[in-house]
Amino acid sequence: MKIARAVGIVLLFALGLVPSTTSAQDVRVGLFTLHPPAAATIRAVSGELHWRSCPACKEKSGASVSVRASGERLMIVGADGARELRVTGNYRIEAGELPAIDLHFPLRVEVREDHLSFSVTVPQEEYVAEVLAAEASDSWKDEALKAMAVAVRTYADRFRGAHEKDGFDFCDTTHCQVVRWNSRNPRARAAVEATSGEILEFDGAPARTYYHQNCGGMVAASNEIWPDIFATYLRGHSDPYCVVSGDLKWESVIALADVDAALRAAALAPPKGWTEIEIAGRSASGRAQKLRLAGGAADDFLISASTFRYAVSRSLGWNKIRSDLFEVRTEGDRAVFFGRGAGHGVGMCQTGAEEMAVEGKDYREILDFYYPGTQLAKQGAAAQWQKRSSEHFELETTAPEQDESVLPVAEKLLAEEEKNVGSDVPFRVQLKIFATMDAYRDQTGQPGWVAASTRGHVIRLQPLATLKSKGVLESTLRHELLHLLVEEKARAGTPVWFREGLVLYLSSPSMSGAPHDAADISMTIEQMETILEKSQKRDEVEKAYTAARARIASLVREHGKETVLGWLSRGIPRSITGGDGDRAAQASHD
Repeated sequence: MKIARAVGIVLLFALGLVPSTTSAQDVRVGLFTLHPPAAATIRAVSGELHWRSCPACKEKSGASVSVRASGERLMIVGADGARELRVTGNYRIEAGELPAIDLHFPLRVEVREDHLSFSVTVPQEEYVAEVLAAEASDSWKDEALKAMAVAVRTYADRFRGAHEKDGFDFCDTTHCQVVRWNSRNPRARAAVEATSGEILEFDGAPARTYYHQNCGGMVAASNEIWPDIFATYLRGHSDPYCVVSGDLKWESVIALADVDAALRAAALAPPKGWTEIEIAGRSASGRAQKLRLAGGAADDFLISASTFRYAVSRSLGWNKIRSDLFEVRTEGDRAVFFGRGAGHGVGMCQTGAEEMAVEGKDYREILDFYYPGTQLAKQGAAAQWQKRSSEHFELETTAPEQDESVLPVAEKLLAEEEKNVGSDVPFRVQLKIFATMDAYRDQTGQPGWVAASTRGHVIRLQPLATLKSKGVLESTLRHELLHLLVEEKARAGTPVWFREGLVLYLSSPSMSGAPHDAADISMTIEQMETILEKSQKRDEVEKAYTAARARIASLVREHGKETVLGWLSRGIPRSITGGDGDRAAQASHD
C-alpha cells in the first residue's frame, strides 16, 4: 500500500514509498524455503503494488510484477536484471504449483543458487501468532495456547538469525518453526496478546524452548538428540500427562531402496548394497540414538538416528518415522518401523501441555513442568508495548491508559468515512502510537513533519500528545482511514494523483468548493503524477496535493461524487484526461 504521510492544517500529507527501518522486534521469515521456485508473479490483491530494485532506486507501481532466476541475476519481466526486488502493498505470490501466499508485509526477492529467495519482514508478535496457528491446534485449551505462545516467542528471540547466511532469520518449515500465513485464528491471537512480550529466561538469557508434538510418555534430554547441547532445564523425565490420551503408537513400512536414495539425497554415503537396519544404541529415555546399516560391500555404517530420521522424512514425508522412540526390523527389501510419540521429544510435549490445561493447570505451571528452572520475563523492548482493542481497531502503545482514548475517536471516524465512501474496511485496523518523536522517526523512517504513515493494515502515529497539541489528531486519523478505504477499493493501476486527490477531497469537501488558484488548475496531470511519485521537496509536494484536490473537486462538481468514486474500481474514462497526456490514467482504463 502506498504510504500516506499525514496531516492537514499543521503538517503535510506527503506521498511516496519510504523504506522502513527494521525494528529490533521485527523478524525476517523465508517463504517457500522447502521448495524454492525459479519464477513467480506477485499480484496486487487490492490497490496496487509498489516495488524497487534497490533501496535508492526509483519506485514503480502496477497490478503485478513477474520475476525469475537467471544464474545469479534476478530478472524482472519488462525491465533489466537486478540483484533484488523490494515490494510493498497487499499482494499474492503465485509460484507455479506451490500454494499461493497472500501477505501485506514488506517483501524482498533475491536469487540464490538458480532459484528465487523470498523473505518478509514481520512484527515479532505477528510472527508468533502465525506460527502458533500452524504449530498448535485451535481446539486446545487457552492455557496450553498461552504456553505455546511463550515458547514460540522465546524460540524466536533465542535463535533469531538462524538463517542469516540465507538472508533471513527463520525458514517457514519444521527446521525452525512452521508458519501458517493468513490463518485468521482468533484464539491463537488472543493467546499471543495475553502473553505479549513474555519469554522464558535462564541465567538472564532466552531459553532454548524446543517443543514437539508427543513425547510418548518420556521427555528426552537435549544432549540425547543434540550431543553438544546440554541445558539443565532440558533434562529427561517421565510425562504422565502425555499418556492420558494414549502414547500415539505408529508403524511404517519403507523400501530399503527408498531409504538409500533419501540418505544419498542428504549427502550421506551409506555402503553400496547394504541390506539391514539395526539399532546400535539407545539414549537414557529409550530413544534410538545410533543406527547401523549392515550387509553392504564395505564395513558397517553408523549414523545418528535423528540425522537418519530427518533425511528420510525430508525426502519421503514427515509421517514415515514420527519419532526416535522406535523399534525396526528388516524384512527382505523393506524396513518396518514401529514406535510411539512424534517429534524429537525435547522440551515441551504439546500433547502433555494440552492435558495439563484440561486438568486446570495454567500456562505458567505448564512452562515450569517442561522447562524447569527457567523464569518468565518480559523482553526488553517488547515489555513496553501493550495492546487494547475495540470493535474495528487494535491499538499498540506503551501508555495504554493515556492512548486508549483514541479508540472511540477512531471508531467514530471510521463509521463516518465508510458511509462517505460507500464501502467498508474488510479487516481490523491496527493503530501503533509511538511514545516519542525519536522512536517514531527511527522505526518508521518518516521526517518529523509527517504525522502518520500507513503500511499494510497498520497506521503508525506520532505521540498522541503531539498530535493533540497541534490540533490534528482527528484530521490525521481521518486521512489515514480514507487511504485504507480508497486503496481497498481502487483497481490496480489507478494513478497516484487521483487516489491522493480523492482522499484530500473526501477529507475536506467543503474546502474544495471554493475558487482555486490558477496554479492549482494549471498543473498538468503528468506534472502532478511525477511530483507525487518522485519528489521529496515539501513545497513541490504541497502544490501537487493542492492541484490534485482541486482537480477532483472540479470532477465532482461536473460528474457527481458517486460517479467519481466509481472510477476507483471501473477505471478513469479517457475523456477526463483530455489533452493532458495522462498515460497512467488512460492505462488504468484499458
